Amino acid sequence: MNVLILTDFSQVATNAAKYGIHLFKDMPANFYLFNFDKFDPGEDVVLNSTDNQTEAVENLYKHFKELQSYSTNKEHSFKAVFSEDNLVNATRKFVAEKRIDLIVMGAAGKDSIKNTILGNHTFEIIRKIKCNLLAVPEECLYIMPEKLILPIDYSASYDNGLFKFFEHPGITNNAEITVMEIADNSLARTHHQNPRKLVVDYLKSENVKFVEIDEKYIHNRRLLQDVQKKYDMIVILGKNLNVCERFLDVKCGVCADVTNKLPILVLHG
Repeated sequence: MNVLILTDFSQVATNAAKYGIHLFKDMPANFYLFNFDKFDPGEDVVLNSTDNQTEAVENLYKHFKELQSYSTNKEHSFKAVFSEDNLVNATRKFVAEKRIDLIVMGAAGKDSIKNTILGNHTFEIIRKIKCNLLAVPEECLYIMPEKLILPIDYSASYDNGLFKFFEHPGITNNAEITVMEIADNSLARTHHQNPRKLVVDYLKSENVKFVEIDEKYIHNRRLLQDVQKKYDMIVILGKNLNVCERFLDVKCGVCADVTNKLPILVLHG
């Protein structure tokens, strides 16, 4: 398992890194701790001075040693990497070069809209890089993910590759998966196969169940409250763009007066 941890040395990024290490505590993994000179994509940012770059590299090494000591698995390897490229470009190149299986980063920083589920940086990575991503909130504490919820509306076509991540041993073994269908019969009819059978066949799990909710319930604050009481992790399919926008978009997605404390796993296959 090759894991890319994106960090800006903030508390939310550090918590995400520790969550990722804990998630793979029982399996071999190569962790790459990645920091960028320009961490803000899409903006015209002047390169930092040499002194600031030196400070960033020193912080990266300090952070690297801290995370390395956090691991208890002898089959974990760690490498620290600093890039002067921007966030999206550097991440895309590194994902391809190292065959990254999962990107881990903080869900939302302090400068994000209050109670938004994802920050700008994280949503940018999800939109522009086709790699599985785990977004971890600052207040999220690690527990073994035994109950997962997967919102879906069948507006996208799916294939077996989307669920490859679940094939890795020791991550979500024997987890209960609740597929939350966003009611829209017109979308379901576009598939030649029964949509529920499609999902069950792809997940290859006996622990799959389905619940149906009305589309209007998506932006209700009670939805996020209920999800956090009942589940350990939210799983979203990257190809399901409608759901990504409804739940994750910084401006248009769920932004209730409820703080999300659950990790969000976005699967791109």
